[in-house]
Amino acid sequence: MHEISEREELEITITRMPWQDRKIALFLVRDKKGQAIELQAENLARPSMVGQIHIGRIRKYLPSLHAAFVDIADQKRVFLPVKNPDELNYVRRRSKSQGIHGGDEVLLQITADPIKSKDAIASSDIIFKSADVILHMGTGESGISKKIYGQDRRRLRDFLARYESRSYHLTLRTSAATLGEEELAGQIKFLAEKMEDFRAVIFKQSLFTVFQTEQPLWLERLMAYPAGQIASVTSDLEEVIACFPDGKSQSRSCRLQGPGVWSEIKCLDNRLDDYAALFTAYRDDYPLYQLRNLTRLMKEVSAKTVWLPCGGNLIIEQTEALNVIDINTGKMKMDSRKRDAILTCNRQAAEEIVRQMRLRNLSGIIIIDFINMSERGDWTKLLEHLSACCKSDPQQVSLVDVTALGLVEMTRQKKYASLKQTLSS
Repeated sequence: MHEISEREELEITITRMPWQDRKIALFLVRDKKGQAIELQAENLARPSMVGQIHIGRIRKYLPSLHAAFVDIADQKRVFLPVKNPDELNYVRRRSKSQGIHGGDEVLLQITADPIKSKDAIASSDIIFKSADVILHMGTGESGISKKIYGQDRRRLRDFLARYESRSYHLTLRTSAATLGEEELAGQIKFLAEKMEDFRAVIFKQSLFTVFQTEQPLWLERLMAYPAGQIASVTSDLEEVIACFPDGKSQSRSCRLQGPGVWSEIKCLDNRLDDYAALFTAYRDDYPLYQLRNLTRLMKEVSAKTVWLPCGGNLIIEQTEALNVIDINTGKMKMDSRKRDAILTCNRQAAEEIVRQMRLRNLSGIIIIDFINMSERGDWTKLLEHLSACCKSDPQQVSLVDVTALGLVEMTRQKKYASLKQTLSS
């Protein structure tokens, strides 16, 4: 199974390409052997909604579900959990009486894109994020990542005490443990100013107004990898290249045709200088996606069948309710040591399944039908190997159980839409 080490150098490609009848943006990470280990695709005709802040109108409140359905821009609807009516950020209220009423206009932020037939999910907790800090609009108790402990946690707790009784509260991410107080204070100052600018205009806006606050998907994923792991970042997108100094000038001014990006990102995290030096602008006439053979890769990750080195294969079926993966012996040669051959095939399948989950963004319930094994000890080895492979996944993966029929049950955290959904019409 592929695991990223701190010494490994990765190759990243950021580009656009035609796929079937649409145009998509791709963020691709390959290891030094050329194997794809992460693929993020975005349908340019239907970009992600996560992070958008909307002024929406409550269509219906369901007390039994502690949630409301809210109409937002472009005739879309979102699901908004509401534990307490007081937690809503009202922009304009229809009724002067207490409680939640249809027609009330509220402020909300999208936290999850629509998945299959389900509506997008929103939250009343309006946040602004940098690489190391999350700023929550409104009073509340600040917090620190549970992964920070010991002296670092005590130091950051004392640091947060300076920000009590503000019009916002904070959450420090795990990466904040390695930063000095001056750098953290700079990020908080930028986010606080951004929030105050937002507050100043929000109540002057009309119903169904949309505010974009999230950084681009490519940048979010790029920042997930330490600069020391990356050998190069190649892009043919002018708006990406212009986010970084071109080496001919020390100017930080943005030369984009559209909205500026570099100045905002620079304020969010000055460590981006480390990434800027890794960027290479691809300007040849031959398309970058063809040079990197991305059409073939897209066909492979869109296919139902994935072949294994031993000759076996995976059959991946994505349904509305769950994802099913079946392992077959396929072209595998069986000798006198059939038991060892089957265990080897299942172990290779476990490694490839974890890789395919990342490339295809499979999430929710995942059922795996491994090749039958009669020895309990072989099952123990396989499940331990599968569990170890899952530790390299940036999303939370839980190995639930093995059913009486020998099916392995897993769940994977939903953060991005699956590749299949992204590419669907």
